Amino acid sequence: MSSFSPAQPPTDHTGLALFPREISQFFTGDTGQTLLVNGAPGTGKTLFTIRGLDVLNRDGDVLYVSTRVDQETIHEMYFDDHSSLDTTAILDLSQDPFELPLDVDVPFEKLDLDSLLEWIQEINAATTQLTIAFDSWELIYEYLATRHDDPPDIETVTNQLVVLAREENIRLMLVSETAASASLEYIVDGVVTLEVEEDDRGRTRRHLRLEKLRGVRIGNRLQPFTLADGQFQAITPVELPTIRTGTGNGTWEPLSNSKAKFSTGIRDLDRILSGGYNRGSVVHLDLGPDLSRDAWSVLTLPTIRNFLAQEMGVAVVPPREGSPGLLHNDLNTVLSPQVFNTYCHVFETYAGPSDDADRYDQLDTDASAAEMAATTTADDAATPAHETDEQADEPRSMDAGTGGDQSHPIDDDLESPIEGGQLAYEPYIAYIEQVRAESETPLLHVISMDTAQEAFETRLGDFANYVALHNDLTLLITKPGTELRTRADRVADMHFRLERSGDAIILYGENPLTPLLGIGINQSESIPEITLTEMV
Repeated sequence: MSSFSPAQPPTDHTGLALFPREISQFFTGDTGQTLLVNGAPGTGKTLFTIRGLDVLNRDGDVLYVSTRVDQETIHEMYFDDHSSLDTTAILDLSQDPFELPLDVDVPFEKLDLDSLLEWIQEINAATTQLTIAFDSWELIYEYLATRHDDPPDIETVTNQLVVLAREENIRLMLVSETAASASLEYIVDGVVTLEVEEDDRGRTRRHLRLEKLRGVRIGNRLQPFTLADGQFQAITPVELPTIRTGTGNGTWEPLSNSKAKFSTGIRDLDRILSGGYNRGSVVHLDLGPDLSRDAWSVLTLPTIRNFLAQEMGVAVVPPREGSPGLLHNDLNTVLSPQVFNTYCHVFETYAGPSDDADRYDQLDTDASAAEMAATTTADDAATPAHETDEQADEPRSMDAGTGGDQSHPIDDDLESPIEGGQLAYEPYIAYIEQVRAESETPLLHVISMDTAQEAFETRLGDFANYVALHNDLTLLITKPGTELRTRADRVADMHFRLERSGDAIILYGENPLTPLLGIGINQSESIPEITLTEMV
């Protein structure tokens, strides 16, 4: 065993946490903490424990103790290729509890419940910041209890172990074979439970439930995770401001379209869909409850970027509550302003906030509040006091420097499809036809149904036929309570759902059927890239 640099809550570049931040804080905060790991068989307790040891090994020595199989088998099953730990960190009590790579002199010939604490103290004296994981604690207790005529109960031994850990500053992880160990939970400092279930279409859902962590504020008690590639990985929250603020200075590299497909702009999703969205198709993006107001951009912005980067026209009708300036800020950062101004057409309407606006959690509250404040100030300054109600209904085009709406204005040379503050279907199609004549390429339509309901409520079928006829691509966005949600399903060729799981965002396909996909962000490049990780 050897010491490493101080532990940090590690993450890779894809939005996956190797270990939950709260648990890293739990172990690096107060000294001598004991964590009870609950879960039914197959929930991932051992992989979670090994991931924890891998993290804590960075600032101390770790020991994985079991009674089930030998060192080589455990290492091959759980550690090899997934952990920095070698076989010297694994101890099989059923073989020889004294075969340690340490100079430990114990005054007894065999290990039992009476000598267990003394054995741990001797190991601790020969190590640096010791962490011990007992997997499983019940099996180890039963194994040692057979060496007694009248052994103490498991609660008594656990309490002695917890007291020793606090006194000697030893970090403990006790893995329980039962789904919940109520008799032990009140003794230890922290309790987590791993849960797994399948939905009605056979998709695996895994959650880590943070029951209690002494000394740590738990903001979200339910965290999704995956065992992809045979290792525990937590799905971390997606920071929406990061998604819409790149640093590429016009260096977005488009993903190639094929003769039959339009790239989604997300490499992982292209792989899942065998190349992307079908040409001439309608894609329904179904937003679940409790998402932030700009969650729609997670799946749509990459596709918009990809069309624009290839000088293909894009028409966007954003949601009512979407952040002002989101499209402008994101696209002008990763593409040249000329491309945005030439090929992107944004249709803002003034229908006011929807009835369900306050039902969406604002994960980006601070950024959104500041953005809205700037927008309000700019709008107030830009709007003459004598402006009539009729004039106010007309869509405004703001210069990029004003801090206002900042969307590309509707082309002055084309007739606006906004009538009385609302989008109208026939004028929209007429506008698109003129755009098509200029670009001579298929177009991308991104339409939020809460904003465009009046225009499309009786014309969705006609519009789907129009899209197919012209080889376009349409992304229809609906939210809970959107009246056209069921109708959007009927005309859509593909149906994807975006929903919140804890503080993370999960994507999955209903048509085609896909596994649950944890959404992350690869920060390793100059422009953050959306990543998808299968939840297995």
